[in-house]
Amino acid sequence: MAQAGESNGAALSPFSVFSVLYTIAIAVEVGEQWLDPWFAGGFILAAGGAIITGMTRGKFLALLIAATTYFGAFRFPDVANHVNLMLCLNVAMIAVLGYSVIRRRTDPEADYTVLLPVLRLSLILVYVIAGFDKLNSDFFDPEASCATGMLASIVTAMQTRILGVPVVLPIAVAAVLGGSRLLRRGRFGTPGNRVFTVAVAGVGAAGLAAVVLILLAGSPTEAGLPPVIGMIAALSVISWELGGGLLLSVPRLQAGILAFSLTMHAALALIGFVDFGALALALLFTFVPADHLPRLSAPSRVLGYAGICLSVTVLSGWSAHVRPVPDLALLTGLLFDIAVLIAVWPQLAAVFSTDRDPPWRGVHILDNRTPAWLYAVPVLLLFIGMTPYLGLRTAGNFSMFSNLRTEGERSNHLLLGSNPIKMWGYQEDVVWILDIDDRFGATIYHYDGSPRGYALPVVEFRKWVHHWGRAGHRVPMTYAYDGYRHTTEDIVTDPVWRTDTRSPEMALLDFRYIQPGQPNYCRW
Repeated sequence: MAQAGESNGAALSPFSVFSVLYTIAIAVEVGEQWLDPWFAGGFILAAGGAIITGMTRGKFLALLIAATTYFGAFRFPDVANHVNLMLCLNVAMIAVLGYSVIRRRTDPEADYTVLLPVLRLSLILVYVIAGFDKLNSDFFDPEASCATGMLASIVTAMQTRILGVPVVLPIAVAAVLGGSRLLRRGRFGTPGNRVFTVAVAGVGAAGLAAVVLILLAGSPTEAGLPPVIGMIAALSVISWELGGGLLLSVPRLQAGILAFSLTMHAALALIGFVDFGALALALLFTFVPADHLPRLSAPSRVLGYAGICLSVTVLSGWSAHVRPVPDLALLTGLLFDIAVLIAVWPQLAAVFSTDRDPPWRGVHILDNRTPAWLYAVPVLLLFIGMTPYLGLRTAGNFSMFSNLRTEGERSNHLLLGSNPIKMWGYQEDVVWILDIDDRFGATIYHYDGSPRGYALPVVEFRKWVHHWGRAGHRVPMTYAYDGYRHTTEDIVTDPVWRTDTRSPEMALLDFRYIQPGQPNYCRW
């Protein structure tokens, strides 16, 4: 098997490429903020060493065990949705790879083949559930929609001036230069390629229009985007996640969905979503047909991608613990997009070439070589995704930035508005925060029924109290619970709320704060 450390130019095996991409996704996640500097630094060094010397099954397994132990023991349950996805996949891969190590099997490609259906189904489920969560009235409200807010943030990022020049200009110049190289491959404008030619011309025209609008428009975060643009953004995101996720199961349509998904993740990376973009890239790789894999498996390109992404983690650590880096999210996003372009360029060149053999036939999602028990992973992911509708956790379950609200008797979801499948009442047992020091609460809010107030489910509130107690904080607070207003000099030692140990619910559930009033504004 060709390894990443070899210099003979031979293509890496599919397992080698995937293990590098997935390891980078973990490294980017632990290095995003360097919350635990010693672990983050150690993992990044270990990942870099494994990639440089050649990723093997044993090294990949060790990295998976280290990451799973860290997230499971020290960060769970307060983790992002993609980390829950990562934890589920890690457990599946540890089981398969660990069994092969114990049985002394020599071919990791067989393990990779066994895992492929689970990896593919998991990504499809995440996209579909995320899109389904966005089928709510507030996601279509341009004043509140996360789609509008994120698009405005992307436009603002593109308007950022570096050395007096808006970032969108050098990006446009690079796109023109790269596009001209691709056009010279010969397929554009030739007989028999009318649909391709129209599609490329349309993308080019849309890109030019976007550059002009970004340069001429004022700051969208101040003036807001036109409502029609917000509606288009909302429909586009839902079409990509819900529609595109479902269409990933159709082999002949996978190429277009992969291209669009990479484009969307590249745009989101510019506003801070490099971590999810790196994980998505690793999972999108599993949809590449075997006869196209050699184009994406050159050691130099895989190492180039890995090196740039690891540099992103170092830059993030520097900004977090040494000196803040201006426009860090934009800078790391640009570096990540450059790394992705380096990795996928050969496939892009093949698409624009007149000699496009072999044709793209896609991949079938399922494989009879995968044992039935492994499909417990997508089943678990489906359960995690349905937890807000069941009355369980509202955070970390693929509903982030969806405007979804399931608390109370009615949901804002267009299909599940009456909460017909809610079985638990954790979301309704809440504490209203009336007055709290800014050091301990997001802001000082007042319980007057206006959008300024916020509440926490009791399970989440006790997690906060437990955390404050372990940190030795004294937290005066005024709060409302069960219809009564209370003031305490220290909620940590309050006899009603003192929480010395974590309950099972505290160890498993995670809730975002509850905002009163309508619409339900965008938040994590």
